[in-house]
Amino acid sequence: MNLNRIMFATICSLTLSGPVLAQDHNYVPGWVDTYNHSYKGDKSGEWPAKTELFQKLAADGPEARCTLKNLSEPDGNVIVNRYRSISRKTNEGAALRWAQGQLGSHYRQMKSAGKC
Repeated sequence: MNLNRIMFATICSLTLSGPVLAQDHNYVPGWVDTYNHSYKGDKSGEWPAKTELFQKLAADGPEARCTLKNLSEPDGNVIVNRYRSISRKTNEGAALRWAQGQLGSHYRQMKSAGKC
């Protein structure tokens, strides 16, 4: 009977610890402040993944280019990191559609504020 309790406790602890230990590590060199979403790398504040994504998004038209030009660095970094996470978990097409949706949301906010 005591052996059954030990086995049950072991199984429960292993079952419950699985998802808790699984994390999505999105490593970007220089990225240290994930709470404030500030990139602390080189002086330009850019990294190749961000430049590449912004070029893809800018191809969507003048509204996208205006939004990208006026987008804050933390908001841009959040979009890039989430894009990279979705791209790894599903596919690049889904990630790009998500990023375009986020850009559209930011565009509507900027348009109502008179920035674009």
